[in-house]
Amino acid sequence: MTDAEVNKADLRLVGHLAARPSDADRFARFVERASSIVGAQPDIHEVVPREPGDSEVFSLVFVDVPEPGLVTGVTYGLSLWQRLNARPVRELCTTMRSTDLAWPKVPARTVAVLRGMCPFDPGMVIGYKEPYVPPSGLSSLVLASTLPVPALADGIDVAPPDADTDDLVQIVAAYPVYPSEREAVHAVGLGAVFDSDWDPYDPARAAVV
Repeated sequence: MTDAEVNKADLRLVGHLAARPSDADRFARFVERASSIVGAQPDIHEVVPREPGDSEVFSLVFVDVPEPGLVTGVTYGLSLWQRLNARPVRELCTTMRSTDLAWPKVPARTVAVLRGMCPFDPGMVIGYKEPYVPPSGLSSLVLASTLPVPALADGIDVAPPDADTDDLVQIVAAYPVYPSEREAVHAVGLGAVFDSDWDPYDPARAAVV
């Protein structure tokens, strides 16, 4: 997909970004370069932000990525806010073994609510008041540097081709977990789940603690 094709498709979705060409161009580059890295084109879904007037949040949904049967969601909107506020520049990524496209939108929903209040650092656990996608009981996110899509480990540089400096977006993994696992991570660290015999992509898995 060329930059022109991305722009034509995305201007229907970007809304207020279309009034800020530099932001719309950055989003187009993010979509094009993420697609090139993972080798697939996403469906793009807008998620309403917490505060009216905040910049947009999008979920890029990649079906059968990184392998058949898995669905991956990558956010866009966190890095734009962080960049404007001199914070580490990140977006989130989650992968689940499911045909329910609500799963890849979970990180974008989280960003839309907590952007500006949460640093989204690897090692954090973010709780939610109810299950993300019933009937699964998963209702929290563990953030980690180990990505379900290894191709994204080096991040996504969204700088314009003629830029003198990089605009590198770090991709942080977001793994859905149960409330009991969230508490265990708070108590003893990420090893509570990552050192267990778990399948992080199974929405119907049993809790490991």
